Amino acid sequence: MAFIVDFAETFVGFFEFVGETFVGMFTGIVPILIGMLTLIQFLVNIVGEGRIEKMGQFLAKNPILKYSIFPVFAQFFLGSPASGTLGRFLPERSKPGMLEALFRIGHPLTSLFPHANPAELFVWLGVAQGIEQLGLPVGALAIRYIITGIVVGLISAIILEIVFTIIAKRNNYQV
Repeated sequence: MAFIVDFAETFVGFFEFVGETFVGMFTGIVPILIGMLTLIQFLVNIVGEGRIEKMGQFLAKNPILKYSIFPVFAQFFLGSPASGTLGRFLPERSKPGMLEALFRIGHPLTSLFPHANPAELFVWLGVAQGIEQLGLPVGALAIRYIITGIVVGLISAIILEIVFTIIAKRNNYQV
């Protein structure tokens, strides 16, 4: 009988912990996220959507910028999943690589800019909490995380573009 009582208390305790964690995140993260989204929308309104699109077109011309800065630009200003819409500035052969780079940078960018991919925020917060408990700086990890995401995204996107071009040519697909 004691086992059933212990199980019931543990079961309810788990949901109390989940509730406390949710309230903590809601009161801590949601105001930050709303503030970031408001700031980004403000910047887009001041700069103008047309200028942002022109900047996207400029970045898409250079292979290095296309798969490093362009995905960061897209995620920062449009967030996920809307950032994929900037792929319209790219030739067909570059679109799969662009999505690869976006996917690679989406999670790391969330470490400093929670509006970039809010769905990934809970993963980063778990990592950040562990780092804080170790007494290590979270900001330094976030910067390294973003740089690593950019480099890995760049490499994998270039490789994907090469592979896509080879497969497309084999299948008589115009790229």
